[in-house]
Amino acid sequence: MGVLKTCCGCDAWASPRREPMREVLGRRCPFPTLSSRFSLSKGKNLYHQGDRVGGAYSLASGMVALERVDEDGDLVILKLLHPGAFFPCANMLGGTLHESSARALTDITGCFVPADRLNSALHEDPSIGLALLKLSSAEIRENEDAIFRLCSADLPDRVLSTLASLAAETGGRDANGDLSLTLPISWRDLAAMVGTGPEVISRLLRRLADAGRLSFQGRHVTLHADSDRQDGPFLHS
Repeated sequence: MGVLKTCCGCDAWASPRREPMREVLGRRCPFPTLSSRFSLSKGKNLYHQGDRVGGAYSLASGMVALERVDEDGDLVILKLLHPGAFFPCANMLGGTLHESSARALTDITGCFVPADRLNSALHEDPSIGLALLKLSSAEIRENEDAIFRLCSADLPDRVLSTLASLAAETGGRDANGDLSLTLPISWRDLAAMVGTGPEVISRLLRRLADAGRLSFQGRHVTLHADSDRQDGPFLHS
């Protein structure tokens, strides 16, 4: 990880993901005097599962996967982080070890706030602690929603929902209403996000394509606007 310079401001604070913190702190980002800028290349880790928590990261550009290896050695992607994310909030407030790994899916930049500086700031300015609690609370609600979708939706709908979310972040809508994106993660990573294996994803994508729900070429995916009216029998099996 390359440290660039003292934080001089970025767009992260204006992100909708920081709204819980802005409710407390307003337009004042509390980190410029606490943090240093960093950059990291695609594929490298900010930290690994089991590492000691050394501080918090503010993501300014790029995409990060939070992932965990289960008891069988299988990789599970818990969450994708986009610009504006501040993490790992819960671990900073209540843990000493990272419960997951953070891997750069693209080249990334951001700010790093060392734990000792953040803890000192929390004692000096209690409003920062309240802002972090609000952010952590919002993340808990978001994680609960994700768990509910994972438990209640069948696999095809989980895949379509995940692709739609990625398209909203990194893709766009065509003139005919279709959502298009170049998948920013590998198909293996997508499988890990929805709780299945690469072979299953491969078969399922062909079935979704045959049903008219999507089309794909390599990692370029199009979700068809009229797919809600097309219903393959396997979608409710």
